[in-house]
Amino acid sequence: MTYEELVNAAKLRARKVSNDVLDEDVKTHVDFALADLKRIGVNEEKFLKVPSDPLIVGAVLAYVKAYYCMDAYHEKWLECYNTTLTKIKGGRYK
Repeated sequence: MTYEELVNAAKLRARKVSNDVLDEDVKTHVDFALADLKRIGVNEEKFLKVPSDPLIVGAVLAYVKAYYCMDAYHEKWLECYNTTLTKIKGGRYK
């Protein structure tokens, strides 16, 4: 999955179907999640430059849903993101 495909998937997860100035906001959230994954030790070259691993993609999409949408389910999506980070930390992502 390319970076643009990941951004498009994040837009879809956030139920944002139009292309407008708010796309940059979605990209900011995607970039933050990728940087956070790098911070916890995920190998950038193997897993983040071309993210295709389902846990990596799922973590990014959960983060975008939690922080872009900020609805009544914010805490549940944030918990999903943090749980996925825990799984990634214990995995083969170095």
